[in-house]
Amino acid sequence: MRGRGGPRPIVPVEEPYRINERIRVPEVRLIIETEDGNDQNLGVMPTAEALKLARERELDLVEVAPNAQPPVCKVMDYGRFKYQMERKAREQHRAGRAGRAAAEMKNVQLSPRIDEHDMNVKIDRAVEFLNEGHPVRMVVRFLGKDMRHPEVGMRSLQEALERLGARVPISIDQPPRMEGRQLFALVRLAKGAKAKVPAAQPVEPAEAVPSVDGAGTTIAAPPAEPPVEPAGTAAEREPVSTAS
Repeated sequence: MRGRGGPRPIVPVEEPYRINERIRVPEVRLIIETEDGNDQNLGVMPTAEALKLARERELDLVEVAPNAQPPVCKVMDYGRFKYQMERKAREQHRAGRAGRAAAEMKNVQLSPRIDEHDMNVKIDRAVEFLNEGHPVRMVVRFLGKDMRHPEVGMRSLQEALERLGARVPISIDQPPRMEGRQLFALVRLAKGAKAKVPAAQPVEPAEAVPSVDGAGTTIAAPPAEPPVEPAGTAAEREPVSTAS
């Protein structure tokens, strides 16, 4: 649908390379790809002749070195060439992101007397950091009287490392070490490893039990219905004895 000012002009997308008729120089140095995959230099020739050769092969003439004298052109499939360049750029971006993650260390803080729930939460967080590519520093902080029993913190740290290793393969770069009032170990995800997803536990069918509504009052389960008696009075159902 057109707006008040009419249709919007289409802005042409600038290509990174000049191809085919967009190459306006009188002559180029031409390179073609041989059957064994190597590049062959055909030397300097008129641009029109190089373009004709590319069309005969049903390929494109691509200017790969515009600043050379004369510019260097190559006969190739330009669509495939662009795809390979974009794929390489994406891989470099992912590699850079992974490198940044590997350089950013994450801390997971424990306590000497950590309970079961908190331990599971800390392990889940460490697994998440490791899967993102971060090295993880497992830290036990000692406060007050906790410094009198460092072996308690050591047990908590070793238990955390064992549970973490059971979830995902890890490599320990720095074994447990005491510095001041902190005990820490440095771990990272083992090369090529992935986290284990715990199997879903079977759900038991729910039983009819009393529940509590939002107001705090107990809602009793409905009473069982009494058994339905057959038609007729009790006297009719009782056997009648006849006198002899």
